[in-house]
Amino acid sequence: MQQMRLQALRRLPLAFGWPTKRADAATARWIRPVLEQREIRRDTVRVLRAIAAERDLLIDAAEALPSFERPALVVWASEDRVMPPEHSRRLAELLAHARLVEIPDSHTLIPLDEPAALVEAMREFAPLHVAAAAGGRSER
Repeated sequence: MQQMRLQALRRLPLAFGWPTKRADAATARWIRPVLEQREIRRDTVRVLRAIAAERDLLIDAAEALPSFERPALVVWASEDRVMPPEHSRRLAELLAHARLVEIPDSHTLIPLDEPAALVEAMREFAPLHVAAAAGGRSER
């Protein structure tokens, strides 16, 4: 992570260069705690090792997607280089009640590149489904 102190290295495709078009200041803030706090480094290593140990976790989750019966909003960056737009269409097809929204002029980290477009997609989706979901729950 020490190399990530340098903007030129943060902007490389294998770092944050492909996930975001414009948010170098934000990614620099994200890595600062890892660089400066031993406890954060320790916890980061623990999380990464746990993820590596659970190799079937993502496969199991993907296999369960077709059984998800609630509305789902799939928001994807149309210029994403890390997760290509074709994957968004495949994901939306796996979900029984999915709505796919592609956000232009963004890479993977849509909240950093196009936050207003993300909020707008959520605002359009939520009123259509929140009331219906709340109606299906029992109140205590």
